[in-house]
Amino acid sequence: MDARDSQFGVAPALNTRHSVRLRPERRYLPSVRHLVAITGPIGSGKSTVAELLAQRLWATGVTVALADLDDAAFAQRGHLDLAEFWRRAGVAHSGLVRSWFEAGTDVVVGHGPFFESCSYESLFAAAPADSLVHHFLLRTPFNIALKRVIADSDRGPQAITRNPQFLRDTHDNFSRVATTLPHVDLEVDTSEMAAATVAERLFEHLASA
Repeated sequence: MDARDSQFGVAPALNTRHSVRLRPERRYLPSVRHLVAITGPIGSGKSTVAELLAQRLWATGVTVALADLDDAAFAQRGHLDLAEFWRRAGVAHSGLVRSWFEAGTDVVVGHGPFFESCSYESLFAAAPADSLVHHFLLRTPFNIALKRVIADSDRGPQAITRNPQFLRDTHDNFSRVATTLPHVDLEVDTSEMAAATVAERLFEHLASA
């Protein structure tokens, strides 16, 4: 496996359930709040890049909260069809994002397949009126994505995302809906880039906004 691919396997140790302020090095961001939405197909590196971006932001002195759509989705129990499963996840996730802003967080980094939950409208509406909203799209080919999900021990040996046919189907579906996504501020092919490099590109976009 290419060393670059392995960097997207297991996310670095980071507590994703709290908003934390580290000792500031320098505040690079404009003094407004930001909503960052990172999306893409399975295996494109959304979670890993989101956590690295959060670390980069914390080091500048802003408070950051991570909000993972998948966490909201798979917290559910019960018999639901797929559309309702993702709809409920989208509602819950948007509510979490809004709550982080109401709590005073400077930057909320939301990541997940928002095209599955059809929750872009409620997600963007969760941002304060005076905030900046950024939409980032990560892409990677199916073969690279498959290597990454197989190498990712956090997914568990029985995770459906490790099933090659399921993964192929989700990538094909993403290709069909990609042109219908809301305006994308920055699109990155992560197949030939280290995760830290991708996160830095997203950070530079935020800093220049």
